[in-house]
Amino acid sequence: MEKVFPAVNRSGVLGDLGVIDAQGNHLTYVGPYRRQLAGKNYRDAAWFLETMRSGRYVSDVFTGYRDEPHFVVAVTDAGRTWVLRATINSALFNALLAGVEVGPDGDAYIINQKGELQTVSRDVAHASQAGGTAKSAILAPDELADLAAEAVTTVHEHKNFLYVATWVNDKGWLLILKTNIKSSLAPFYRAWNLGLLSIVVASVFILVVTTLLVRSMMDRIELADKQRMILNNRVREVDKMALIGRLAASVAHEVNNPLQIIGDQAGWITELLEEEDQQCLKNYDEYKGSVQKIRQHVSRASTITHRLLGFSRSREFKRVAQDINNLLTDTVSFLENEAKHHRISLRLNLQENLPKAMTDPSQLQQVFLNIVNNAIDAIGNDGAITIQTRADGERLLVEFADSGPGLPAEHLQKIFDPFFTTKKADKGTGLGLSISKNIMQRLSGDIQAENGKQGGCLFTVSLPLSQAMHS
Repeated sequence: MEKVFPAVNRSGVLGDLGVIDAQGNHLTYVGPYRRQLAGKNYRDAAWFLETMRSGRYVSDVFTGYRDEPHFVVAVTDAGRTWVLRATINSALFNALLAGVEVGPDGDAYIINQKGELQTVSRDVAHASQAGGTAKSAILAPDELADLAAEAVTTVHEHKNFLYVATWVNDKGWLLILKTNIKSSLAPFYRAWNLGLLSIVVASVFILVVTTLLVRSMMDRIELADKQRMILNNRVREVDKMALIGRLAASVAHEVNNPLQIIGDQAGWITELLEEEDQQCLKNYDEYKGSVQKIRQHVSRASTITHRLLGFSRSREFKRVAQDINNLLTDTVSFLENEAKHHRISLRLNLQENLPKAMTDPSQLQQVFLNIVNNAIDAIGNDGAITIQTRADGERLLVEFADSGPGLPAEHLQKIFDPFFTTKKADKGTGLGLSISKNIMQRLSGDIQAENGKQGGCLFTVSLPLSQAMHS
């Protein structure tokens, strides 16, 4: 017993523990009252007789030797040969009931069948502190009887209080919970008022948000309509440019025929002059020089018309091994006069013995023209455009660096988007770089834009090198 008692009483609930034989003799005892209880006989005690009869016994709360509230629990074995008796400290029940949430004016307690308190009552404690009389029966006897006579668990309303009662300990004790209706419903009313306020605030918020959203949608629709009109205007500009391109090709074709005739006739005049007696012709040298100038300018005009025809005719992608340096030189010649007019120098830093690239010359020429043209527009007047070529592994790079003002970061992210342009409405359609990006992707190449370290913009065009050059 000395070893068992500390093991089972770690929580401190047990006051003592004793074993009694069938004749009521106290055989062994562990607790603070060994001297008073050792050898005591309980054969005539009511609790002992009830234990031997029913097999167990639970007493009401009393003070006894300890002078503090406690109750006794006793059990026996199936053969009724011994009884195990323990004293339980009622402080455990008081602590459990003290933690029950019953509201500020509520109470929780246990009474026996006589209506006597078995645990501490908050109402009784408050009455004692206020100098009043502590009554064991909180309810009137008839009300308590009605409450106790109900089913296992019942709810009873009395004087703005709700009482919930249930039997415990085989109907030996009655557990009663009491709560103030008004105090208990106070959080509900607060929640109700808060809910109403929330509904009003939410309604106002929804109304404001709806108004703002509708206004925002109307602004977006208006903006979309303006953008649609701008796009329509740009599409018309694109159609007009396409028409001008076709017209230019047609004019170049028509001009090319008379130029060929003029060139042939100039050649015939040269042959006739060779057959004439030079001493008889007073202005022979001037005739010969004039014919030479005619043939020179016819050749120059023919070159221009052939370039226009070559640029306008090729629309399907036909990749061939192309010398990019020659293509750049040819392309720059288109814009030399435009650049000189704006006092812009075109500088070519072309790598010697540059490998050929697999590409479509006319489509790539369109990309180069778009980039150089944009660079001239960005510089305005007095500047330079540097074009550099170099081989990098399996790729060929063409870099276009201008001395313009450069572009903000947000514009660099959208520069290849269709219809995006930083030019005035009558200066550009916003399709040049978008088309160039698409052409480079179809040519298995790429085009990138960034701001140069020394200022201005840097466009880099990358192309696959000719496979024949590496086989």
